[in-house]
Amino acid sequence: MAEEKDAKSKAGAGAADFPVGGASARFTLFTVFLLYMVNYMDRQVFAATKVSMMADLGLSEAQHGFIQTVFLLLVSALALPVAVAIDRWSRRKMLALMAMWWSLATAATALMSGFGSMLGARGAVAAGEAGYSSGGTAMLSAAYPEGSRAKVMGIFNASIPLGAALGTVLGGVLCTLTGDWRTPFYVFAVPGIALGIMALFLRDYVSVAVQTAQGERVGVAGGVSRLIRIPTLVFTYLGFVMNVFISNAMLYQLPSYFEYTRGVDAAKGSKLAATVFLLALIGAPLGGFLANRWKKSRSDALLLFCALSSLLAAGLLFGGLVLHGRGLGYVLLCLWGVLTVCYLPPASAVTQDVVHPGLRAMSWGLCVFCMYLLGGAYSPWIVGALIDTFGGGARGIEQAMRLVPATGVLAALLFWAGSRHYARDAARAEKVALKAE
Repeated sequence: MAEEKDAKSKAGAGAADFPVGGASARFTLFTVFLLYMVNYMDRQVFAATKVSMMADLGLSEAQHGFIQTVFLLLVSALALPVAVAIDRWSRRKMLALMAMWWSLATAATALMSGFGSMLGARGAVAAGEAGYSSGGTAMLSAAYPEGSRAKVMGIFNASIPLGAALGTVLGGVLCTLTGDWRTPFYVFAVPGIALGIMALFLRDYVSVAVQTAQGERVGVAGGVSRLIRIPTLVFTYLGFVMNVFISNAMLYQLPSYFEYTRGVDAAKGSKLAATVFLLALIGAPLGGFLANRWKKSRSDALLLFCALSSLLAAGLLFGGLVLHGRGLGYVLLCLWGVLTVCYLPPASAVTQDVVHPGLRAMSWGLCVFCMYLLGGAYSPWIVGALIDTFGGGARGIEQAMRLVPATGVLAALLFWAGSRHYARDAARAEKVALKAE
């Protein structure tokens, strides 16, 4: 492979080093955490208001699921080009622009009146959210040392279940209290705009270029080519695909699963689902902490931990659904809520550990591209279509949901395969000193 070098960092010799840790890092973590939380609130409100929205707009299960699938496909398709812009331009400016865009599009969703217009509105939300995690991940990877990366990613990714839970509960409650599914979309747009302005004050670093030994800058195709030649990344990306298929299906279907199977309203169904989602607040930092500790004694621990936690989570989910999510079944679903995100912090850290700093956002953007385009984007549509195929209602959703956990077993096998390459690929990754912007 051609030798890589950082031309920009050499040109900027004498500039202040980018600060690692300290107050600026904590402010970055605080801001990107809240932004990621609002990101998932705006995603989850679509599921929380599903039953009322379907009745008002005359949508079928498959149509509503298809809108969500298109949303995820657009996130996937746009993730890589947005990640490239983040790597080459400015992380803080891109985060601010994206947050304000997706928040305005969320408010616009409340104005839609049918399948076509709703599809367009959710597509606009997807355009804003597509590259957010790439920018946030790259900023945190620079702000904290490599030895703390999995732990910090655990805190960062705890924002996903918190946002999903808040979006589910508040969306369901606002929908029920006002009798209008549109209200939560207006309300949820406000915090995203405010946080987008905050993002402009984050400390950023000078973008670094990846060049060949001949002095040529590596372009998008060249960057992707370098990334997919790293075996650890390929297996990690595919492991994400399998697990995200499960998480998207559950985030989208679990509130209505409880509505159908327990005969409760949107507020109650949303609260039951939100409890499960909220328990992932324990799992995300716990996964990062445990994986980080294990890595001190075993170099391949990050992905081995991903494999073990994915396998156990799949078993718990299957047991909870077989038991209809009642009594012991609900306890198993809650335990699944803890374990389902344990893989996320160490797997996210791996996507940063084995690449050149100039490709960090692209590495995560390619991961997002793969996780949705290769599987995760289709689960709402597929499960919705299966529900219709099995006759709809409580019986249909029960039978369809029991098929979902199988992909967790595949995720475990893929993470295990990636662990066999991690130590070598991490050692080969070039280290570059970043400069303050």
